[in-house]
Amino acid sequence: MTRIVSLSRLAVLTALLAVGCKKNPDPAHIELGDFVSGNQLNDTLRKLIPVGTRLPRVWEMMQTNGFGCGERAPTTVDLKTNTLASGQTHLECYQSTRINLGMRRRDWTVVIEHDTTGVTGINSGYIIQP
Repeated sequence: MTRIVSLSRLAVLTALLAVGCKKNPDPAHIELGDFVSGNQLNDTLRKLIPVGTRLPRVWEMMQTNGFGCGERAPTTVDLKTNTLASGQTHLECYQSTRINLGMRRRDWTVVIEHDTTGVTGINSGYIIQP
């Protein structure tokens, strides 16, 4: 009797592990732990987000992958008239991942430049935090 219970527990555990180890079926899924440089992430994002992609689609894809996103506009200074103005807006997305057995954090930032037609450029990088 105890042997049957043990075998059934083993079967349940094996089934749960098989379901938990299933690969993400989303073709636009990004696993940030696989990247060690901003250039690798740039290349991947450029394949997933070609030039001209509409901004709502990009925003959705980035947030689906765990990024927090927001529109940003840099402040520009006109040195001739000493006035401040807003520059061209861009989409800025950010996410953190743990590295070194969870002792440190890698903060990723992705800047997606766009105009009225869609995405015009992508740049990404990270900083390591204690």
